[in-house]
Amino acid sequence: MLGLLKFIATIVVSSVILLQGSSVCWAAETTPFGVSATLYGGAGTLTVPNNEEGPDEYQVARMGLGVLGIWRAAAPDASKQHGETSGFFALLGGVFELDSSLHSVCGYECSRPSDEGERYLAKHFAARLGLGYSFPIFEFRLGALAARPDPHVAYAGPMLIPEVMARIGRRSIGWFELGLGAYSASTNFRPGLYVGGALGSERRLQVSAHIGVHLVNGLCCHTVTMPGRAGELSVAHAFSSSMTGSAGINVFVAQSSSDARFVGEGSARLAFAF
Repeated sequence: MLGLLKFIATIVVSSVILLQGSSVCWAAETTPFGVSATLYGGAGTLTVPNNEEGPDEYQVARMGLGVLGIWRAAAPDASKQHGETSGFFALLGGVFELDSSLHSVCGYECSRPSDEGERYLAKHFAARLGLGYSFPIFEFRLGALAARPDPHVAYAGPMLIPEVMARIGRRSIGWFELGLGAYSASTNFRPGLYVGGALGSERRLQVSAHIGVHLVNGLCCHTVTMPGRAGELSVAHAFSSSMTGSAGINVFVAQSSSDARFVGEGSARLAFAF
């Protein structure tokens, strides 16, 4: 009995130490109190379904810039290897995207013969706000995402959706997350339901990935939408205690009839902790 009590006491003490530990463990997006910037670009084919006739198709080339800020009630000291990780945090971000599209296949959206072959340079904006709480091995966030695409394009529409994210794991080892909304600058315009995870420490090299069901052409909340699949793979490295860089690739896939349409992107991100 005495041995059993000692064993239980050891487990309880270890659990308290684990929950109050000070290892860095924030998710890839919610790094320490600071700001990050992401530049991304890509090209491919978008398809727009309808209930009348064949879908429209657009050849697109896009480039975007996203900025994300994190505020924490008790910010860690970025000059130290370890800092207090538990506490409330707020997330605020915005993205601007330029999108050059060529209407390559006419369907319901063509009102005149000249519509096919027409090119247009669109300007899209998105913003997000979130509030959450971090524990040493668990983090959750609630918020909202608003996207305002160019009103002159047919393949994307304005949206306002909730965002939810929960993750578990230590940043120094790896983590797993489940979410609704966006996990990168580009997915602010193409949100979805996703799972993700990472392995490794940013002090050396961290590899992360996401996959999910997304609104790959930005159409939401209409009679006809275009759900598809999205996948992301990235690597990150901490150049110092206050600066981290990462590079990644994104693929968005839409299924139109029996054919798949793809848009591929590359991205680069720098994060600065205060």
